[in-house]
Amino acid sequence: MTGLVLLKQMPRLAEVALAETGDFEVELEFTRSISRLPMIKGHVRGIVVQECQHCLQPVEIAIDNPIQVALTTFESDERPEQEGLEAWLVEDDRLFIQDFIEDEILLALPLVARHEQCEPVRELIEALPSEIAATQASQEDDAPEGKKNPFAVLKDWKTTE
Repeated sequence: MTGLVLLKQMPRLAEVALAETGDFEVELEFTRSISRLPMIKGHVRGIVVQECQHCLQPVEIAIDNPIQVALTTFESDERPEQEGLEAWLVEDDRLFIQDFIEDEILLALPLVARHEQCEPVRELIEALPSEIAATQASQEDDAPEGKKNPFAVLKDWKTTE
């Protein structure tokens, strides 16, 4: 089976995507594994536009995901893993292909969407240990007379092993 699935037909994927348009080319073959379990082999290809978590600009994530899963009705079935396949739990003896495809695309997305090379929105603040000590000392001097810093006792604390 070969076809196109539109992004707007997949509500969970549409929630994480910036662009509302796009389609995914899907190729699926329904067969049986060595142990005679129902099996789906195929491929999903397309592009998802997400927000880069580094620079907050749109980034295109290319999806080119091979699929090879064995369908099973109970979690303790070890046959798929023994055959080197991913197990896909099917409830109520039914599988909705559109939901299956959407799940495969969501699983193929990176945990954090970002460009390979990009600049952050804000520069990171880096300080040398001597600058940190000077800043802390000036903050202690600026503290009101009657108010003690509750963390002052930790200033000279060092761990020894």
